[in-house]
Amino acid sequence: MRHTTLACASLSALLLAACTSSGTLTLKDHLKNPLFAERYAEAMVDRLVEMEITKDPSLETPSVQERLDSERQLWLQIARDARQMQREGMEGNLIPMGEFAKGDVLYVPGSLYFGTLFEVDPLPSLHIYLTTVVDPRDVTFPDDTAMDLGTLQSAYGPQRYAVPKVDNPLLYRTVVLWDTVFNRLHSFAQLSK
Repeated sequence: MRHTTLACASLSALLLAACTSSGTLTLKDHLKNPLFAERYAEAMVDRLVEMEITKDPSLETPSVQERLDSERQLWLQIARDARQMQREGMEGNLIPMGEFAKGDVLYVPGSLYFGTLFEVDPLPSLHIYLTTVVDPRDVTFPDDTAMDLGTLQSAYGPQRYAVPKVDNPLLYRTVVLWDTVFNRLHSFAQLSK
């Protein structure tokens, strides 16, 4: 009974801390992530085109049709901009190492992004690292070049991590999810243009 009470109290404290220390991300915040922006914008364009194809009755009003056209152009541009930013960075997909992990990551100088389909099995102290080694299994990790970008924000969905300025960002080609409590490789993604 005592353990259950302590567990509930700990969980309550964590939830309260999460609610008070972090604000809710807005759509504008999410759209700064090019992996999220591309998916969201393309879905928006698809939905707007579908409204035209199915001859949605609301489009009989000229001002509504004009709004749909302008929204479609706006979201097409957002999708193009997101794809351009992705082309300027390096991308990879997570490779699980004994734990469930899936999703894509994008590194552009100054930021590391996780996509909308990112999902991993959580561990107590899962950290995000960026390193120059190609395969973290080939070295004693964390290696000398590994940058700890912080604790995983969430086991699910899009997120962004600030990356300190480096002389040659192209050398940093591997993202590693590493549990610092268990000194254990969770998963990694090899990045390429």
